[in-house]
Amino acid sequence: MSKISRPLEPEDFGTNQSGNPYFGDIVSAKRRTILVGGLGTVALSLFGCGGSDGIDTPAVPGGPTPPAEPTIPPNTLNFTSVSRTPMIAGDDLIVPPGYKWSALTKQGDPIGSTLGAPAFRSTAAKRFDTTGAEAELQFGDNHDGMAYFPLPYGSKSSDRGLLAINHEAARANVISGFRFVGVTATTDPATLDPAGETAMNPDVVRKQKAFHGVSVAEVYRDSAGKWQVQANSTYARKVHADTPIAIGGPARGHAAMRTGADPTGTQMRGTLGNCGSGATPWGTYLTCEEDSHKNYFATREMKADDPRFQDPRWARYSLVPGYNRDYTWHFVDKRFDLAVEPNETNRFGWIVEIDPYDPNWQPVKRTAMGRFAHENVAHLVNADKRVAFYMGDDQNFDYIYKFVTAKAMDPDNRTANRGLLDDGTLYVAKFNDDGSGTWMPLIQGQNGLTAENGFPDQASVLIWARLAADKLGATQMDRPEWLASDAGSGWVYATLSNNTGRGSATAPGGTTAAPRAAQPKNAANPRDKNLHGHIIRLRDAGGDVTATKFSWNVVLLAGTGTSDTPDPANKGTINGDAFSSPDSVMFDAWQRLWIGSDAADALKSSDWTGKGTDWSGLGGDMLLAMDTRTGQVKRFLLAPDGAEVCGAQLTPDGRALFVNIQHPGTEQPRDIPVEAMTWPDKIPVAQGGVVRSTTVVITREDGGVIGM
Repeated sequence: MSKISRPLEPEDFGTNQSGNPYFGDIVSAKRRTILVGGLGTVALSLFGCGGSDGIDTPAVPGGPTPPAEPTIPPNTLNFTSVSRTPMIAGDDLIVPPGYKWSALTKQGDPIGSTLGAPAFRSTAAKRFDTTGAEAELQFGDNHDGMAYFPLPYGSKSSDRGLLAINHEAARANVISGFRFVGVTATTDPATLDPAGETAMNPDVVRKQKAFHGVSVAEVYRDSAGKWQVQANSTYARKVHADTPIAIGGPARGHAAMRTGADPTGTQMRGTLGNCGSGATPWGTYLTCEEDSHKNYFATREMKADDPRFQDPRWARYSLVPGYNRDYTWHFVDKRFDLAVEPNETNRFGWIVEIDPYDPNWQPVKRTAMGRFAHENVAHLVNADKRVAFYMGDDQNFDYIYKFVTAKAMDPDNRTANRGLLDDGTLYVAKFNDDGSGTWMPLIQGQNGLTAENGFPDQASVLIWARLAADKLGATQMDRPEWLASDAGSGWVYATLSNNTGRGSATAPGGTTAAPRAAQPKNAANPRDKNLHGHIIRLRDAGGDVTATKFSWNVVLLAGTGTSDTPDPANKGTINGDAFSSPDSVMFDAWQRLWIGSDAADALKSSDWTGKGTDWSGLGGDMLLAMDTRTGQVKRFLLAPDGAEVCGAQLTPDGRALFVNIQHPGTEQPRDIPVEAMTWPDKIPVAQGGVVRSTTVVITREDGGVIGM
């Protein structure tokens, strides 16, 4: 029996060198059994009123109210778990008996703009002819976070609405055929042939940038019950890597935000690395920039010993020597060349607010919410109508944050809420072993965030929020991914995807920093070499989402459910169907937590079966539903091989479930072969067929509520 190693992703290489204190060794075996035993009656009775600090956390007043308990059926997971041997879908997508799916938006299809766009050119010979201008009117690649906004605004329409869809990255072999530059930090630039494959046509760069960002499309359910994209919609738009975007909040105009093209530091072009997302109570879309501050910036001029690479502000945000990046736009667009525009990278890594109902309103980067690898954002509304937004930094050993608005929202005037996210307090979480926690404010002049320590103003605290959180001693987590909030109870669920570096003395990948000390497990991160990840939940004290104290507990440990596992520590504590690497989550009105996984590439290296490895019985990536009243978990969807499951959203009536299927067949965005897969179009590879990232819509064959 052998073990396999999970292939590393950029987020696996943590840059946190802070040496923050940890909170003791793992709790006793007895206590761990209680903490990770699931959400059954015993667990809820023990933790329903907070941790041992005695914090009482009743339901959050003032927030949206889910259906009253009598309206929730005793079985909200009334479907047959998807099951196959081995647990893979191949070139297909599998849903339970009695359900059906259809492709709604596919990479390269028109978004339905009044400006028009050509249909997707299905064959390779024609596909690469798509221009940059055309791509700006087509759905982007690598569909990720998503939100459904009913039409008209203020309604609960489940037949017509707006879908805002993130596009995290663009696969060159799908959209342009252009190979990325394959060089390392030691490659002599003089050996590169600018007339060869390293040269980039400006329109190819424009096209690649256009397939990033956000697509907004009007969608509707037709008379036959089939969902369609509305053509010639006045709402349809793209917000991509060249779209004009305003800079708002404390960092607006700061010296570190100024560039040659924008000497005022107030206006910029583009959003990148759009991973997860969220929505505001006033009906705007929040798109989250994850790896945008590092994957796109390089240089041919700066040497490895350039002192800027020794600057902790660069190292902490993964800016390293060389120019071997996922994208080589810096050959054409000099704002991505660190030697030319070293401040441009500071203008990415934010949350961007977009109004899907008003295509004429300019998107804004909300710098008060901090700069890091934003995965997604969830919110709760307080009794006084102030709003708290909960966020994770998607990198090993990084943090969970909360932003609280300084002012109350106006529920009756959505226009008055524009700018609400520019003023408030950003907090970072410290988890104590006893089930209590503290939100520590990132405020200049307090707790060591002073000019002497590199934070002369509040903008500096926010631009380098990771370093500020390091200074405060926040709890280093096992790669925070999505968060989802339950407005009825005040619980906020957080996925910690994995962290195989936990407990090991490792150096951040690609940086010049010295190896860090071994980082032991603790109550909130209870496994060394955390291969499969876990889910926790937290709740603010007293039902007040502005509180600085919270309670928390572990919901489950992901992992195998079989005895055929070399390392017993990789067995999960799941009540139901096993899974690995929880990623996207969505909490619905029926008290279910929908969980999307992101581990298929690791399983693939074990020939998809996992037999005799720590991936035994896990299968490909999937969407699961958990009844949070009982902790029961059931597998609802199995994705095509190599795909990640992202951004699940239900219509208000619960009768349609939108799900994003990202990078089927291949990891994104590097130039990796897509194999012989053709999902969802099933055009043979010999005829130029290619896999496409897709938004699917799932319905019951009898038209009923999903899962009931």
